[in-house]
Amino acid sequence: MSDATGIEWADASWNPVTGCSKVSPGCAACYAETLARRFGGDAFRPWTAANAAHNVVLHPERLDQPLRWRKPRRVFVNSMSDLFHETIPDAFIDRIFSIMARASQHQFQCLTKRPERMREYIIGRVAGNERAAAFWSFFEGRELQPGWPLPNVWLGVSVEDQRRADERIPLLLDTPAAVRFLSCEPLLGPMRLDRAV
Repeated sequence: MSDATGIEWADASWNPVTGCSKVSPGCAACYAETLARRFGGDAFRPWTAANAAHNVVLHPERLDQPLRWRKPRRVFVNSMSDLFHETIPDAFIDRIFSIMARASQHQFQCLTKRPERMREYIIGRVAGNERAAAFWSFFEGRELQPGWPLPNVWLGVSVEDQRRADERIPLLLDTPAAVRFLSCEPLLGPMRLDRAV
């Protein structure tokens, strides 16, 4: 599987999870679902909540891919899914974050339409918390210093209209992150970002 991407703000994509379900109008023409439809054959099912158990697939065999890249890259995490989809177990997200911590030469860009789950997950891993201790146990015997937020992980939200901006941006701002970003696409109407802050 190629890691190259045509996305102008990233050098590579890394998909330890594929598949999703639609949560808002910005999902109507999802490019990832279009690709899944094109290449999924008879296994394809529309990306609805009812099909999430079938469509959202964990790929543990892909987890170590960034560790094999020597040259630093800007990596879009889960371009074919949403890292914070409700069916992805916290333990698997822990494994993804552990790889991002170990592959510190890269910048990882995590984009979601589920900022509530992202915020809850990140806050649950803040140092001093027992969940954070469990997360950092992945690194026993390695030269890593625990700490949140991870300095090489960018957290972002997609906003497609004023309603989603008003809902998602405050949650992003309330989420500990080294870098926060917005993806304002597909734009479905006028939007004032200053109203959401």
